[in-house]
Amino acid sequence: MALNYKTQKVINRLTLGLSTMGAGFSCRDIIYNFRQSFYSFRKFFKVTWDFRGFDYQSTLDILSVCLKMHLEKLQDKSFPQEIDETRLPKEKKIEKCLELLSNIKAQDYADRCGYDHNYEIYFKPIPGSKNSTLESTATPEQEAYNEKARERAKELEEKEWNEFMDILRIDLRNFWV
Repeated sequence: MALNYKTQKVINRLTLGLSTMGAGFSCRDIIYNFRQSFYSFRKFFKVTWDFRGFDYQSTLDILSVCLKMHLEKLQDKSFPQEIDETRLPKEKKIEKCLELLSNIKAQDYADRCGYDHNYEIYFKPIPGSKNSTLESTATPEQEAYNEKARERAKELEEKEWNEFMDILRIDLRNFWV
């Protein structure tokens, strides 16, 4: 049942302009939009609450929620599904994106590259001054090894960022059909 212009205008005012009423919209569309908005509110509440515009981590969190929601819908058997030949590669790429996102957010590249934390750092007071110096018990071999681990970590981080951006640049529009 399509609504006339006056009814659409009243509904639009009652819903504070949130229902995207237009020609051909029905009450079912309004109900669907409200149900979907409550679902989205529940899914995005935490990441929206934690969102900070100056921090790219928040943007990655929102993207992660979007990709997880899409992956759930792709794997849900109660909805009509694509054929396996097109759906399975999408699922694998989305899972790879989520894995790369979790690695990027964790920022543990140095640990993954074998950084040696088996030393202590302490402040040593300077005699006759209120200042102190930062000292460590790391051996020269440990320092050299850790420097190589940091270089490998930088390369790994760059490689994962590039892979993540390549997947998004090439396949993001293809995830949603």
